[in-house]
Amino acid sequence: MEKYAKIIVNNNSSHTDELYTYKIPEFLIDEVQIGHRVLISFGRTNKPIEGFVFDMSPNKDGDFRVKEVVDILDKDPILKKRDVELVKWMREEYICTFMDAINCIYPKGIRLTNYKIVKLISCEYDSISSKEQILIDEIKNNKNEMKIDKLVTKFGKSINNTIKKLKDKRVLDIHWEYKSIKNEKYIQNISLNVESDIDDLIESLNKKRAFKQAEIIRFLKDNKNAEINDVMSILSITKSSINSLEKKGYINIQKLDYYRKPKSDYIIKQKNIDLNDEQMEALKILKSSIDDYNKIPFLLHGVTGSGKTEVYINTIKEALIKGLDSIVLVPEISLTPQTIARFKNNFGDIIAVFHSKLSSGEKYDEYRRVKEGKAKIIIGARSALFAPCNNLGVIIIDEFHENSYKSDSNPKYSTIEVAKFIATIENATLIFGSATPPIEEYYKAQMGEYELIELKKRANNKEMPKIEVVDMREELDKGNKTIFSSRLYEAIKSNLENNNQTILFLNRRGYASFISCRKCGYTFKCSNCEISLTYHKGINKAKCHYCGFEERKLSECPSCGSNYIKEFGLGTQRIEEEIKKYFKDARVLRMDKDTTSKKGSHEKILNEFKNRNADILVGTQMIGKGLDFEHVTLVGILCGDMALKIPDFRSSEKAFQTISQVAGRSGRADLNGKVILQAYDIDHYAIKHAVEHDFKSFYNDEIKIRQAFNYVPFDNMISVVISGKNEKKVINNIQKLYDSIVYLLRKKNYNSFDFILGPNPCIVSKINQNYRWQILVKDLDVEIKLLKGIIKYICIQKREFIFDKDINISIDINPVNIL
Repeated sequence: MEKYAKIIVNNNSSHTDELYTYKIPEFLIDEVQIGHRVLISFGRTNKPIEGFVFDMSPNKDGDFRVKEVVDILDKDPILKKRDVELVKWMREEYICTFMDAINCIYPKGIRLTNYKIVKLISCEYDSISSKEQILIDEIKNNKNEMKIDKLVTKFGKSINNTIKKLKDKRVLDIHWEYKSIKNEKYIQNISLNVESDIDDLIESLNKKRAFKQAEIIRFLKDNKNAEINDVMSILSITKSSINSLEKKGYINIQKLDYYRKPKSDYIIKQKNIDLNDEQMEALKILKSSIDDYNKIPFLLHGVTGSGKTEVYINTIKEALIKGLDSIVLVPEISLTPQTIARFKNNFGDIIAVFHSKLSSGEKYDEYRRVKEGKAKIIIGARSALFAPCNNLGVIIIDEFHENSYKSDSNPKYSTIEVAKFIATIENATLIFGSATPPIEEYYKAQMGEYELIELKKRANNKEMPKIEVVDMREELDKGNKTIFSSRLYEAIKSNLENNNQTILFLNRRGYASFISCRKCGYTFKCSNCEISLTYHKGINKAKCHYCGFEERKLSECPSCGSNYIKEFGLGTQRIEEEIKKYFKDARVLRMDKDTTSKKGSHEKILNEFKNRNADILVGTQMIGKGLDFEHVTLVGILCGDMALKIPDFRSSEKAFQTISQVAGRSGRADLNGKVILQAYDIDHYAIKHAVEHDFKSFYNDEIKIRQAFNYVPFDNMISVVISGKNEKKVINNIQKLYDSIVYLLRKKNYNSFDFILGPNPCIVSKINQNYRWQILVKDLDVEIKLLKGIIKYICIQKREFIFDKDINISIDINPVNIL
């Protein structure tokens, strides 16, 4: 009986983004399953490449020649049937390729490499040039075959012509080879294979002057199982002695899996916590949902400090009792150490961790632990959502309002929407948790798409911290030109005297936000981007936070030649310096992207602050959410209205969320907390509602604006950004895009195109030497499905016929920002 597989080819080209039919050879008919990673030959050169089986059938649906699957590359399928459905859905939902979606799921640490081999097949040849003879000698010296890449490295690209000539003379043969690589690590244990007369064996070996072998037997007599490297190190022996004993049958060598576990030095004391009435009621609802079918997601709206994590932990305990796996997502790597510590206190070593700071080996081993059922709880950033759980019961997305839950690279997926799809397939309980839910998601709860659960009080029954607003315009009128208002200065001073801890928040790293000439007003900008350089005092360099460009701070203006160069604006580095200037005895830590670039740096800083080795923690958004320090009684928000200056329709929402979340770090234990908010635009509704901890009033104001201007949740938006090195070419191509969209809509009898905004330069019009232009399309009186289909047809299916090759196209469905 014949059998055919529909296969996705691992190739980044949009031309190959389709299902290819391959015949399954007889010896694999009972082996190949949907989701398997297989080896196939592809293209005219029959290049060995990996593919993914998406479907199988007894016929090939047409009269055409097909190639055969060469082999399967793994014992078990890499993709579950759920994953295959997810990939298909993501491809349509986010206008991406099959491989874009597969790469979200594909485990790090597995890859297939292919390479061409040149082989000497004849030593009988006439009329060989000196260059050809040199090549033949080189191949002979390498056992008659070599990788072509190695020959090119040694002799240069011109060697390809020589290889071709020798191939035509039938002296050389060229063929493809491949290697499937898995980043797996093993240890070897050795143990004795004799049960009696061990002392006689030792004496016999000594008589034969095999002293090292005798020493190994003596060691293993007292140590029943030992790791081979430990034995070699302790006894100062070589592997040959161990191999000799194995050949004689005196010892066994056993190869065992070794899992590289991410290290976590962050420890929290285990506490016995009694849930309050609100938490108990929430837990009751969530527990009952685990066995339900056709369930809807839950929105757990709890004020900061309301004990949402304890509700999560107890829900997961219920899932474990029923043999179900759980996924817990956090938005920031800075939250991972605290979250892991709290969950480890409750669940021990059945936790797997996924985040960007892990090595590829650690990621792969965590993947294996989950797939083999050795880990039942997965904690991590958005990528952890794709972990290969065997029986998923609960998905929790904590602080789900954060932008980091939207992918910024292809496919630009929303973690919230992907989680809904997975939860539906797996019949898993899905919980979105936040003190400040996204406006569009809270609207869905009001419309009945989610079940709303509210925690209105802090778990310790403490009042929410009082937020005191300081108008920085008045401070300036009083002659105070420093970073700190007089009120914040006195509060920091008092907090230090009372031996309590302080958090100071500013969502901008570096020392100064820009450098300018005071004579002519020239602003120093990145040579690659249309963005001001940020000054970093410690290294005396100006850096671009978009492309990484940096240069020494210049002492002379390139425009007017003046040396009146000055840094302006604020950054966390400047705050740290000012604190040390005004409070000389204060111990200060800074947590931002600059101080957390090294592996383990997040944990180190958080440990220092938790253990009270610092009085003041200065930081960016990394410290603005989720963190729980019992001795923090003062939070200072230095530019509370900063987010309002961003030209984005979500700026008010981001300002409200930032203030509410950062304020929530204060007074989380027995001590009362307070917050001092410095701002200029103190009358803005986002600030006024944040000061009152009044999310519902903010929501009621914001939702009216969203509806008036047709923003989400009332209408969808698609952003298409075209970028490239040549600005004229970018403008020409964005116009082609606009014209193509209009042409296809006219074919569908649309005549008004007010819902298409642009083409316009992006707000950040140049990044890393690439000019950027944008079109925004809203689904006003147009089906979003139709718009997606048109954009996919233009930008993917017909790309090569419409656009120039050297331009980039980025498609984002409902972008979280339009910069």
